[in-house]
Order: sequence, then structure tokens, then C-alpha cells
Amino acid sequence: MLTVKYGFTVKIGDRTFNITNPKRTPNVRIIKEQMLRGETGPAPMDYSPAAAYGDLEFITTHDMPMYNRSMVQKAWNADAIRFSQEYNDDMDFVVTTGQPVAIFTAGWILGLVGKTPNFLVWRREEGKYLPLHYDAQQVRESIR
Repeated sequence: MLTVKYGFTVKIGDRTFNITNPKRTPNVRIIKEQMLRGETGPAPMDYSPAAAYGDLEFITTHDMPMYNRSMVQKAWNADAIRFSQEYNDDMDFVVTTGQPVAIFTAGWILGLVGKTPNFLVWRREEGKYLPLHYDAQQVRESIR
């Protein structure tokens, strides 16, 4: 688990995080719990290696819906809004598992509200998650 000292900075990967809020610890937001095919049936994916970066929390229990007017779409949107409000880009991460369009949408939503996503990417070769921080500021400036 990440040791948190409030009022200090912590370097994780290539990013320095400002830990300033003594009322909360870093969160690792997982878009949706994934089920893996096992020999005896579906089994939940083990996200415990990501817990080294913070408390695990699932953003939604729904797959990204195919139809805009469905009740699932309304629930997904409500979960996405809550996620964008609670996400702290100084200390939180997003795990990149699940539907590619849902991963894209999570990052896009954070961008819409002016937050930079900090992703945790699974490195199969190393057997662990590694942080990926991508700030699109340079791209944003070049297309304005």
C-alpha cells in the first residue's frame, strides 16, 4: 500500500502527487469489475495488485450501453458524473480494464471537467500495474 504523508509530495512512476487532503487516501477507480473465464466458470479479475496505489473502488456495475435511451444509459451516466466529481487528479488512478470505449469515455469525461487521468496499466511481463500519466496539454495547445 502507498504510504501517505499529508502535506507532502509522493513520486510514483514519472509523476509527483501532492497529498494535501488528510481526510482521504488515494483511490484506484476501476471502471467495472471484469469476469474472467475460468475452468469452473466465470471468476472475478484479481485487482489486488492495484491496491498498492490506493483503495479500490468500482465506478459502475454496468457495461457501457449500446442504446442512448436505455435505463442502463441513465445509470451509467449517473455513475460517470459521480466519478468525475469525486476523482482527484492529484492522488487517484483509473485501472484500464474492460470495454475499450468505456476506458476512453472515463478519460474523456475527466478531460471535459478539466482533470488529467492517471491510469494504471497492467504489465503482464512484470506482473504488476504501472502508472501512466498522459497530459494532453501540448496537443490541446497545438490545435487551438
